[in-house]
Amino acid sequence: KSKKGEANKNAPIDPVLLALNLGATFVARSFSGDKAQLVPLLKAGLAHRGFALIDVISPCVTFNDHEGSTKSYLHTRKQLLQVLRSDFIAPAAEITADYAEGSTTNVTMHDGSVIALRKIAHDYDPTDKQQVIAHLQQRQSRGEMATGLLYIDQKSGDMHDMNATPDAPLTRIPYEKLCPGSAALDKLQEAFR
Repeated sequence: KSKKGEANKNAPIDPVLLALNLGATFVARSFSGDKAQLVPLLKAGLAHRGFALIDVISPCVTFNDHEGSTKSYLHTRKQLLQVLRSDFIAPAAEITADYAEGSTTNVTMHDGSVIALRKIAHDYDPTDKQQVIAHLQQRQSRGEMATGLLYIDQKSGDMHDMNATPDAPLTRIPYEKLCPGSAALDKLQEAFR
Protein backbone atom coordinates (compact mmCIF):
# COMPACT_ATOMS: atom_id res chain seq x y z
CA LYS A 1 0.00 0.00 0.00
CA SER A 2 1.43 3.37 -0.94
CA LYS A 3 1.63 6.34 1.40
CA LYS A 4 -0.60 9.33 0.78
CA GLY A 5 0.79 11.52 -2.00
CA GLU A 6 3.03 8.78 -3.43
CA ALA A 7 2.38 7.24 -6.81
CA ASN A 8 1.32 3.61 -6.79
CA LYS A 9 4.16 1.84 -8.63
CA ASN A 10 1.93 -1.16 -9.44
CA ALA A 11 -0.89 0.90 -10.98
CA PRO A 12 -1.27 0.32 -14.71
CA ILE A 13 -0.24 3.19 -16.97
CA ASP A 14 -3.29 4.93 -18.38
CA PRO A 15 -2.73 5.26 -22.16
CA VAL A 16 -4.85 8.42 -22.18
CA LEU A 17 -2.67 10.17 -19.58
CA LEU A 18 0.43 8.93 -21.38
CA ALA A 19 -0.82 10.35 -24.70
CA LEU A 20 -1.52 13.71 -23.05
CA ASN A 21 2.02 13.80 -21.67
CA LEU A 22 3.44 12.88 -25.08
CA GLY A 23 1.70 15.82 -26.74
CA ALA A 24 -1.45 14.32 -28.23
CA THR A 25 -3.84 17.05 -29.31
CA PHE A 26 -6.97 14.88 -29.54
CA VAL A 27 -7.55 12.30 -26.81
CA ALA A 28 -10.68 10.22 -26.35
CA ARG A 29 -11.80 6.95 -24.83
CA SER A 30 -14.86 4.85 -25.48
CA PHE A 31 -16.27 1.35 -25.05
CA SER A 32 -16.71 -0.80 -28.16
CA GLY A 33 -20.23 -1.66 -26.99
CA ASP A 34 -21.26 2.03 -27.00
CA LYS A 35 -21.39 2.71 -30.74
CA ALA A 36 -23.41 5.90 -30.27
CA GLN A 37 -20.37 7.41 -28.53
CA LEU A 38 -17.54 5.57 -30.33
CA VAL A 39 -18.42 6.20 -33.98
CA PRO A 40 -18.50 10.04 -33.73
CA LEU A 41 -15.22 9.95 -31.76
CA LEU A 42 -13.56 7.86 -34.49
CA LYS A 43 -14.78 10.26 -37.18
CA ALA A 44 -13.58 13.30 -35.21
CA GLY A 45 -10.21 11.69 -34.50
CA LEU A 46 -9.67 10.94 -38.19
CA ALA A 47 -10.57 14.53 -39.12
CA HIS A 48 -8.31 16.08 -36.45
CA ARG A 49 -5.14 17.77 -37.70
CA GLY A 50 -2.61 16.55 -35.17
CA PHE A 51 -1.76 13.58 -32.97
CA ALA A 52 -5.05 11.84 -32.16
CA LEU A 53 -5.37 8.89 -29.79
CA ILE A 54 -8.59 7.02 -29.09
CA ASP A 55 -8.42 4.35 -26.40
CA VAL A 56 -11.12 1.78 -27.21
CA ILE A 57 -12.03 -0.55 -24.37
CA SER A 58 -13.05 -3.82 -25.98
CA PRO A 59 -13.86 -7.25 -24.58
CA CYS A 60 -13.06 -8.81 -27.98
CA VAL A 61 -10.86 -11.88 -27.49
CA THR A 62 -10.14 -12.38 -31.20
CA PHE A 63 -8.97 -8.86 -32.10
CA ASN A 64 -5.63 -9.77 -33.70
CA ASP A 65 -6.56 -13.21 -34.99
CA HIS A 66 -5.86 -12.68 -38.70
CA GLU A 67 -3.29 -13.86 -41.22
CA GLY A 68 -0.01 -12.03 -40.78
CA SER A 69 -0.64 -11.04 -37.17
CA THR A 70 2.08 -11.92 -34.68
CA LYS A 71 -0.61 -12.15 -32.01
CA SER A 72 -2.88 -14.63 -33.80
CA TYR A 73 -3.61 -18.07 -32.43
CA LEU A 74 -1.95 -19.68 -35.48
CA HIS A 75 1.27 -17.64 -35.11
CA THR A 76 1.41 -18.42 -31.41
CA ARG A 77 1.00 -22.15 -32.02
CA LYS A 78 3.75 -22.13 -34.68
CA GLN A 79 6.25 -19.92 -32.82
CA LEU A 80 5.85 -20.66 -29.13
CA LEU A 81 6.05 -23.76 -26.96
CA GLN A 82 2.51 -25.01 -26.62
CA VAL A 83 1.38 -25.45 -23.04
CA LEU A 84 -2.28 -25.87 -23.88
CA ARG A 85 -4.43 -25.38 -26.91
CA SER A 86 -6.33 -22.13 -26.47
CA ASP A 87 -7.88 -21.48 -29.85
CA PHE A 88 -11.39 -22.46 -28.89
CA ILE A 89 -13.49 -19.44 -28.08
CA ALA A 90 -16.78 -20.24 -26.45
CA PRO A 91 -19.76 -18.33 -27.85
CA ALA A 92 -20.68 -15.33 -25.75
CA ALA A 93 -23.27 -12.61 -25.91
CA GLU A 94 -22.36 -9.15 -27.21
CA ILE A 95 -21.62 -6.71 -24.41
CA THR A 96 -23.18 -3.28 -24.86
CA ALA A 97 -23.52 -0.19 -22.73
CA ASP A 98 -26.03 2.62 -22.98
CA TYR A 99 -25.71 5.29 -20.31
CA ALA A 100 -26.30 9.02 -20.05
CA GLU A 101 -23.73 11.84 -20.10
CA GLY A 102 -22.31 12.43 -16.63
CA SER A 103 -23.31 9.00 -15.37
CA THR A 104 -21.40 5.84 -14.50
CA THR A 105 -22.24 2.29 -15.50
CA ASN A 106 -20.63 -0.99 -14.52
CA VAL A 107 -19.91 -3.38 -17.38
CA THR A 108 -19.31 -7.06 -16.69
CA MET A 109 -16.84 -8.59 -19.11
CA HIS A 110 -16.93 -12.20 -20.35
CA ASP A 111 -14.37 -13.28 -17.76
CA GLY A 112 -16.51 -11.88 -14.93
CA SER A 113 -14.37 -8.80 -14.32
CA VAL A 114 -16.21 -5.51 -13.98
CA ILE A 115 -15.17 -2.10 -15.26
CA ALA A 116 -16.79 1.19 -14.29
CA LEU A 117 -17.29 3.56 -17.23
CA ARG A 118 -17.95 7.24 -16.53
CA LYS A 119 -19.27 9.20 -19.52
CA ILE A 120 -18.15 12.83 -19.38
CA ALA A 121 -20.82 15.38 -18.54
CA HIS A 122 -22.31 17.80 -21.07
CA ASP A 123 -20.55 20.78 -19.43
CA TYR A 124 -17.10 19.08 -19.38
CA ASP A 125 -14.34 21.29 -20.90
CA PRO A 126 -11.94 19.21 -23.04
CA THR A 127 -9.73 22.23 -23.88
CA ASP A 128 -8.05 22.79 -20.48
CA LYS A 129 -5.24 20.24 -20.35
CA GLN A 130 -4.49 20.61 -16.63
CA GLN A 131 -8.15 20.18 -15.67
CA VAL A 132 -8.42 17.19 -18.01
CA ILE A 133 -5.46 15.52 -16.30
CA ALA A 134 -6.92 16.27 -12.85
CA HIS A 135 -10.31 14.88 -13.95
CA LEU A 136 -8.75 11.68 -15.30
CA GLN A 137 -6.71 11.16 -12.14
CA GLN A 138 -9.78 11.75 -9.98
CA ARG A 139 -11.79 9.20 -11.98
CA GLN A 140 -8.91 6.73 -11.84
CA SER A 141 -8.68 7.09 -8.05
CA ARG A 142 -12.38 6.14 -7.88
CA GLY A 143 -11.83 3.09 -10.09
CA GLU A 144 -13.67 4.67 -13.01
CA MET A 145 -12.64 5.08 -16.64
CA ALA A 146 -13.69 8.39 -18.17
CA THR A 147 -15.16 8.04 -21.67
CA GLY A 148 -15.85 10.59 -24.38
CA LEU A 149 -13.79 13.39 -25.93
CA LEU A 150 -11.35 13.96 -23.09
CA TYR A 151 -8.95 16.53 -24.59
CA ILE A 152 -8.66 18.57 -27.77
CA ASP A 153 -6.32 21.34 -28.88
CA GLN A 154 -8.03 22.83 -31.92
CA LYS A 155 -5.14 25.19 -32.63
CA SER A 156 -2.67 22.40 -33.25
CA GLY A 157 -1.28 21.67 -36.67
CA ASP A 158 -0.31 18.35 -38.12
CA MET A 159 3.24 17.06 -38.48
CA HIS A 160 3.60 18.66 -41.91
CA ASP A 161 2.59 22.09 -40.59
CA MET A 162 5.00 21.87 -37.64
CA ASN A 163 7.93 20.69 -39.76
CA ALA A 164 7.19 22.84 -42.82
CA THR A 165 7.42 19.83 -45.13
CA PRO A 166 6.92 20.41 -48.85
CA ASP A 167 3.64 19.60 -50.55
CA ALA A 168 5.43 17.61 -53.26
CA PRO A 169 6.22 13.93 -52.62
CA LEU A 170 9.87 13.38 -51.66
CA THR A 171 10.32 11.18 -54.73
CA ARG A 172 9.67 14.24 -56.94
CA ILE A 173 12.10 16.59 -55.19
CA PRO A 174 15.51 16.78 -56.91
CA TYR A 175 18.36 14.99 -55.12
CA GLU A 176 20.34 18.24 -54.81
CA LYS A 177 17.52 19.78 -52.78
CA LEU A 178 16.99 16.69 -50.60
CA CYS A 179 20.74 16.32 -49.95
CA PRO A 180 22.24 19.84 -49.89
CA GLY A 181 25.78 18.62 -49.08
CA SER A 182 28.14 18.22 -46.15
CA ALA A 183 28.41 21.96 -45.41
CA ALA A 184 24.66 22.20 -44.77
CA LEU A 185 24.79 19.02 -42.64
CA ASP A 186 27.71 20.41 -40.59
CA LYS A 187 25.74 23.63 -39.98
CA LEU A 188 22.70 21.62 -38.88
CA GLN A 189 24.75 19.44 -36.53
CA GLU A 190 26.44 22.51 -35.03
CA ALA A 191 23.02 23.69 -33.83
CA PHE A 192 22.73 20.55 -31.64
CA ARG A 193 26.09 20.96 -29.89
